[in-house]
Amino acid sequence: MKSSSSVLPVQPRLLPHALSLLPLLLCPFVAGCGSDAAQGPRASHPMKYRHIVAADETFDRSPAAREMGVQNEVGVYESADIEETLARHMEEVRGCLGRAGRARKYLSGKVVLRFMVNGEGRPQDVLVVATDLGNYDVERCLVDVGRRVKFPAPSGHKATTFEYPVEFGSTREMAVQDLDDSLKIDHDVSVFMHSLSSCGPVTANGALASFYIEPNGLIGSVGLAGESVFDEEAGACMVREMRRWRMSATLPGRMLRCRVNIPAFIASAEPPPSRRATLSAASRTRRR
Repeated sequence: MKSSSSVLPVQPRLLPHALSLLPLLLCPFVAGCGSDAAQGPRASHPMKYRHIVAADETFDRSPAAREMGVQNEVGVYESADIEETLARHMEEVRGCLGRAGRARKYLSGKVVLRFMVNGEGRPQDVLVVATDLGNYDVERCLVDVGRRVKFPAPSGHKATTFEYPVEFGSTREMAVQDLDDSLKIDHDVSVFMHSLSSCGPVTANGALASFYIEPNGLIGSVGLAGESVFDEEAGACMVREMRRWRMSATLPGRMLRCRVNIPAFIASAEPPPSRRATLSAASRTRRR
């Protein structure tokens, strides 16, 4: 039975796994299953995709939509077409986790990929529209894999857009605690945000950053998600800058995972001078 072209009422964390891929994804890194601590990082089963209908004010008015011929109708896939096609690329997907380096000790979470596919089944672009994994290198690797996938042509040879989540587990060598609301985080981000201004906008609508704070206050890993065309150089620049930040919110022996909105345009003003610098300037003025 074909899925309709409207947005399915999905709850991403509650969707059932497809039985066809379950044996492939139970133990991708070792022979035989054990606890997460005993296994290496794993890519768990990607949950069922959903079709996206372009809203009037967003995708269908964009140049990409006009090039793809999307107007009032979109192509439709059967779930098996998506799952069987992506199953052939699962080794590449799992290989992306190797890009995380030492962050593999604590990285875990889901990356939601949005595929914009033309009437022949070729991705015109792949976006990371949500991530709580929090690693830019892994996320861009997933995008690169997704752009190489050739799907069957959608029904009617009409362009279509759908989302597909991929979830990874960590080795649990380092404990992680989510910190979604903290005055310390808000203050630190407000102080450091200006350092991102030279990078330029990641997307026209801003981005969401997910990052991990090490016990010493440094940021160990950063991921970025956005709802529109992504400037990868600007994203890489922001990740480099954020990893220079030293945060005041820390937890001994644990990584803190945080999320913050990055606006499309950031003021480039320098932070206010320190009290010592202000007093020094005042002293020089009095001596004159």
